[in-house]
Amino acid sequence: MSNTCNKYSTVDLDKDYETKRCNRARLDTGTFCNYDCEFCYYQGLLHVKTDWDVIKERIDSIYSYGIDQIDLSGGESSVHKDWFKILKYCNGKFNHISTLSNGWKFSKIDFMQKSKQSGLKEIMFSVHGFDEQSHDQIVRRKGAWKRIHQAIENAHACGLVVRVNCTVYQKNIPGLSTYHNILKKINPLEVNFLTLNYWTNNDHAKPIDYELATNEIKSCIDKIKDHIKYINVRYTPYCFMQGYEKHVCNQFQHIYDIYDWNKEVFNDIVDTTRNYTHKEKIDLAYIAADQDRQRSYYKPHACLKCKYYNICDGIEKQIPNGNDLVKPIPGKKIKLPTHFRKSFYG
Repeated sequence: MSNTCNKYSTVDLDKDYETKRCNRARLDTGTFCNYDCEFCYYQGLLHVKTDWDVIKERIDSIYSYGIDQIDLSGGESSVHKDWFKILKYCNGKFNHISTLSNGWKFSKIDFMQKSKQSGLKEIMFSVHGFDEQSHDQIVRRKGAWKRIHQAIENAHACGLVVRVNCTVYQKNIPGLSTYHNILKKINPLEVNFLTLNYWTNNDHAKPIDYELATNEIKSCIDKIKDHIKYINVRYTPYCFMQGYEKHVCNQFQHIYDIYDWNKEVFNDIVDTTRNYTHKEKIDLAYIAADQDRQRSYYKPHACLKCKYYNICDGIEKQIPNGNDLVKPIPGKKIKLPTHFRKSFYG
């Protein structure tokens, strides 16, 4: 058994220079958070606060690269003491401001209204549980379920775009069978299912059961596809998503996910003072996606027989016995990362 990326892992891709690329960047406001989600990447760092001067420097750098949309992310950005200062400064530079949030602060309507007045236009809410007990246990904060639903109600009332993400891991997989009811009630523009990965320092997490998770996710998709405009399943092998390929958004598909984070800026591989052409920016995004794929994933030799081989990331390096896990689908190998998502966002 080997869990090393084989040499074929990132070759033979056709670059798509025509599909609209993501021009929304993540603004890292620091790891400080008022929650302690049990799967969090930043456990041990949730008390660390980031100064305004550091954040301002990050904003200026992102802006100089030509980014026109910004997504505030922590930790929990809304609990930063300079939250409104950050919003107002971003509002002077970017066309659109969004944030990723646990909803705690936004459950107060006056906080939501002031945030909108300061430039906030969109919130992606993290809804990881399927009822009050499961959600509060997962995020390890009593009252979180009630708060996030009130926050979502406030966001709709204030006219903000609402999106949802759900980290799928061993503990909450069973609850996916009822998640469609929650999503229909929330009525988001988009939902992202993220199968738990081992990035940064969350090695405490248990390996994801891809087959069990994707079976539940696909069932949920069937029940919400007529109600929710965009549905993404992130960081999941294509062989487990046959028939649902358009929803798969792995490293190279991420380049074209207009609601997520610009790859090259996020990976810090650009000189933000330089003027790059459109083609150069796409090339840089492919380099960043390649780095992320090689850093975190490998492809068992069984994958060599699969038609998804080039566009799929494979499985995470921490997961053993890959040849016994994957389900290669025969056929002509697909080389274009956007093959199934060419018109995903219209």
